[in-house]
Amino acid sequence: MTAAKLIINEIKGYHRFLKFLMVLVGLGALASLARFIFGLGVTTNLNDTYPWGLWISFDVVTAVPLAAGAFTLGAITHCFHIKKLEPLVRPAIVTGFLGYSLVSVGLLLDLGQPQRCWHTMVFWNPHSPMFEVSMCIMAYTTVLFLEFLSPVCEKLGYYLPLRVLRTLEMPLVVAAAAISTLHQSSLGTFFLIAVDKLHSLWYNPLLPLLFWISAIFSGLSIIILEATMTHKWLGQEDESELLETLAKIIPWVIGVYILVKVYALVFLSQGPFFDRPGMLILFGVEVVIGVFVPFFMFLQQRVRSDNRLRAIAAGLVIFGLVVNRFNVSMYGMIHEGAAYVPSLLETMVTIGIIAAEILFFVLIAKYFPIFEHHPETVDYSLPDKFRKVEKGVVAVES
Repeated sequence: MTAAKLIINEIKGYHRFLKFLMVLVGLGALASLARFIFGLGVTTNLNDTYPWGLWISFDVVTAVPLAAGAFTLGAITHCFHIKKLEPLVRPAIVTGFLGYSLVSVGLLLDLGQPQRCWHTMVFWNPHSPMFEVSMCIMAYTTVLFLEFLSPVCEKLGYYLPLRVLRTLEMPLVVAAAAISTLHQSSLGTFFLIAVDKLHSLWYNPLLPLLFWISAIFSGLSIIILEATMTHKWLGQEDESELLETLAKIIPWVIGVYILVKVYALVFLSQGPFFDRPGMLILFGVEVVIGVFVPFFMFLQQRVRSDNRLRAIAAGLVIFGLVVNRFNVSMYGMIHEGAAYVPSLLETMVTIGIIAAEILFFVLIAKYFPIFEHHPETVDYSLPDKFRKVEKGVVAVES
């Protein structure tokens, strides 16, 4: 049977939902092609007043913190030696790698001259937060790719590269934490330039710190939601005990975020706060539904130990993060009487990117050992005949 027939037969065996995701990815790819052929001006509703639209607000400013679970969980597990969380690390790394890869796609789409993207690496502008974010995204995507190679090498039986990757594990974790801290906060630094544009409900000098803290608890919430769904729909092992541990950490981080946000509003923001009711409603939705409600939910043992309630609380955190990033990068800078509405092609591209991340995660979960409880240390110096791979886990034959 030819390779093409094998692929066709494999696709026929996929669930309808996966086929639907493939259609969305295909439509997103066609919309992206139209953008490159006809240009930004024809295919988007961007203009001189709103040069940053949906692709920046969601595909970059929102997607980056949603992929923060990799560096957060990696630091907690390896730097603080909470080894029982190890089974959650690989799925988090895959989510982060896919998230940052698709962020890079979103950035290329939004660039007026995408063929010049390599200029960033040659013509440095160290005074620009955009330069820092672009360099950090490239560096962190590379780090995540190296971390992602471990299950690939296990699957393919490449033990020598796997041994090298194991040796580099701690340096990669430290690099990931440092790079992520830099660019998660630098995303907030972008908007410090918008002194007269961003509404005072969101503009304050502590935006970089707020962006970084919110990325931490949002990344942990993504892990909770992801692990819950993969257990329910992919038949993976129930990690409720580990997720309960994460649920105990989240309210502490949210509490710090609340304190910093209140301090920034009371002492650092210039006002006015109540001049535009629409902005006040958006701020209320973000803070009440996306911050305070999940904060009090995670404080309750009943919520932390219940799969459904824990997932709902995590979903509310993610909802709040999305609303916050849109408020800062889009809604908070809309002038009264003016509006920006994404075009159909912009929307199709974003939906395609979201569908691609879900689709690729499911396919990687199906074909690579990212959910296996692999040992912390394996002696890869042993000859191959004393080693075997079972369900993606490297084991030593007796």
